[in-house]
Amino acid sequence: MSGDGLQVLRGTVRARAPEETWQSVAPFLKDFGITRVARLTGLDCVGLPVWTALRPGSLTLSGSQGKGATDLLAKLSAVMEAIELWHVEQPLPIAAYGPARDVAPDCPVSALPLTIQHDQDALARVVWEWTPATRLVSGEKTILPLDLVRRRVQRPAWAPDLLRATSTGLACGNSRDEALLHALYEIVERDVLYQDAQAGGQLRTYIDPSTVDDDLGREVVDRFAAADMAVELALVDGPYGLPVCVAYVWSEDLPVLFAGGGCHSDPGIAATRALTEAAQSRLTAISGTRDDLPSTPGSAALAAFRPPRTIGLTTWSQATSHFTRELHPFADQVERAARRITDVTGHEPTVMDLPGPPTPPIYAVQVIAPGTRSRITRTMSR
Repeated sequence: MSGDGLQVLRGTVRARAPEETWQSVAPFLKDFGITRVARLTGLDCVGLPVWTALRPGSLTLSGSQGKGATDLLAKLSAVMEAIELWHVEQPLPIAAYGPARDVAPDCPVSALPLTIQHDQDALARVVWEWTPATRLVSGEKTILPLDLVRRRVQRPAWAPDLLRATSTGLACGNSRDEALLHALYEIVERDVLYQDAQAGGQLRTYIDPSTVDDDLGREVVDRFAAADMAVELALVDGPYGLPVCVAYVWSEDLPVLFAGGGCHSDPGIAATRALTEAAQSRLTAISGTRDDLPSTPGSAALAAFRPPRTIGLTTWSQATSHFTRELHPFADQVERAARRITDVTGHEPTVMDLPGPPTPPIYAVQVIAPGTRSRITRTMSR
């Protein structure tokens, strides 16, 4: 189904049909360093389509994973993630050089993602290279420290290790607005999950997985049940008014707790993203194709069996009844999400448009939202 430039698919919404996207991207895979795209689905008993895209010459991760309702969607997901990383490895223009107190950015450096909190006056005296960026609410031009992107690839010897460069807010899309929306939803998801972790998991409403009414979400839950896997799903309360979900899966055949998170204006898609990401994380560990997985025997902590909650669960319809499920054009959704983030943090989210080849028509962005935080591990709270 489509309308207003939206392709409403199972578990996702895109600007173009997946067949069109693949036809436009496939001839250019080598330009992004992608040498192989492979199906991982059969390595696990869950059966959810999961693919990997490999870039042997990568400066970051050589293996990228993707999941989806179909093989094509999963293949595209993996390829798009690989293309995101290719873009972030490319040189960015330098607009200024000096400390924040001299170049006068729109927000204090202390509001940017940091490896550790520092004195604000001291941060204002640190010398950095700055790259052009655009504020997403006002559209005004601004600058951001280049190390918010470059630290993942190569940092000059003189640069202090202060800024935390992560994949949060890094996204590709068939259009710039599609990429921006994906980035903003990811920022909201990770900030809300960070706040929940700080609160000891007290922001969660635990859901009976069997009541999820999203088509793909229902299928994934049934697949987990058929594989005798424990599933826990929660809706996490946050200040943005957007549905954020976290999911956990565990099984005796691979006694590691795998987690997934998701955010979307449609709560069903948010839940589906969390569930499918947990399944993808499990299959990624099974395949061993990701560079940053622990390789030393015993280095991955094995979680003790934790049965899912069976009491105090809420039905999906009850937990999500206050959310509006209307889908608006990508540009409208981007504006709404950007304004919500601005209202909560007091800072406009800012985008760096990442350079790349003129073809195919793929847009890559890195969105930085000062005042938000993220964490990689989504611990299961009791």
